[in-house]
Amino acid sequence: MTTPEVERLIERLSDKDPQVRCSAAEALGKLGPQAAEAVKALGKRLRDENPHVVFDAAFALGRIGTASVPVLIETLREKDAHLRRRALEAIRMIGHRAIDAVPSLAHSLRDSVGEIRCFAAEVLRKIGRAAKDAIPELMLALKDDKVDVRRAAAEALGEMGAEAVGPLCNALRDEDPNVRFDAAFALGRVGPAASGAIPALMDAIKKDVGSVRAIAAEALGNIGPAAEVAVPVLTAALKDTESQVRAAAAKALGRVGKGAVPALISTLGDEDARVRRRAVMALGRIGTDARDAVPALVELLSDSALHIEAATALKGIGAAAGQAVPKLIEILRKESGDAGRAAADALGTIGRSAVDPLMKVVVGADVDARLRALSALIQVGEDAAQAVHVLADCLRDPDERVRFNAARALEKLRAGARPAAAALTHALQDEDEDVRYWAAEALRALAG
Repeated sequence: MTTPEVERLIERLSDKDPQVRCSAAEALGKLGPQAAEAVKALGKRLRDENPHVVFDAAFALGRIGTASVPVLIETLREKDAHLRRRALEAIRMIGHRAIDAVPSLAHSLRDSVGEIRCFAAEVLRKIGRAAKDAIPELMLALKDDKVDVRRAAAEALGEMGAEAVGPLCNALRDEDPNVRFDAAFALGRVGPAASGAIPALMDAIKKDVGSVRAIAAEALGNIGPAAEVAVPVLTAALKDTESQVRAAAAKALGRVGKGAVPALISTLGDEDARVRRRAVMALGRIGTDARDAVPALVELLSDSALHIEAATALKGIGAAAGQAVPKLIEILRKESGDAGRAAADALGTIGRSAVDPLMKVVVGADVDARLRALSALIQVGEDAAQAVHVLADCLRDPDERVRFNAARALEKLRAGARPAAAALTHALQDEDEDVRYWAAEALRALAG
């Protein structure tokens, strides 16, 4: 049903003054789907003599959404390339909801104007997996004589899922390195379903230019554990002459699995800080299976450029990183900000072997360090039961933040907090509301 406001704006679309027509189109666009009744009138304005009116009408049709699709499909048949371009821009705004336009967009991949072919592929990418019916035409577009069209087709195929893997592998042999780059990037977008591309990506890492080698390594990482067969190739890439390739290989190895640990440990001495950082992060991502890297990561805790990343990696390794506790405690005592928090998180994940050192910090350090130690004990949870008496004493601390975090840590102990029951009951009268709340929660937890 057309509202009076929409009716007035439709009338203004026919005004003699182009500024009035522009304003009317802009206002209809702001109304969005509520202006669906104006689609036909806006479609006529796509043929307006004033280019500003045409632009605003196309933008309004895009904002209105799916109701505009039939008119825009019709406009794709216009002889004027500028009109076809405006229609494509509007369909792109509609995105995945413009699925009815997919056949026409696929046809536009054969347009006589290269820019239209390129933009049609970009619109199909925007629609995404719902445009899978266009895959055959996108495959043909990978052989287009214009590089930009081939690149756009590769990017679009990256949104289509496993069915696009074969064509994208073929595109990895394109004569233009930019197309090969986009094909590798697209395979990374497909992710684990692109496992069939592993041999082609390995080949790219061995033979292609630096940018393609790097993005191919990234793609293997996105494929994940299925790409474990690529570990030797990725390991060799850790010695590549270009740092971007070494960094990408390190990141990928962290996603491929435990077979990459020795190679990543050797990369911790790379001359490029970004490569070392990627290797550290990769070891943390591998987790417990990266326990052999703990000594090297402990050394990096003394490196001001990487100590936060090293602590985060030790957190990923968890209980197997027990030998890092003394150095992490040192950082927790001295460092505020991200470094101190990273150390606390790592100690909290390492767990039981960190409890005694954390108790000593809670008893004898400055307030900020004590708070970080309490945060770690909260993360340790029930395994921190031996700290119960220290935590009970903290419920009488003059700093409400200490009392609050102690109550939270006791809540995590559950039944292990029983020796602190009297202190928790007393804390129900605390002047701080949050302390009272968590004392009550801790008492509920220990009661089961």
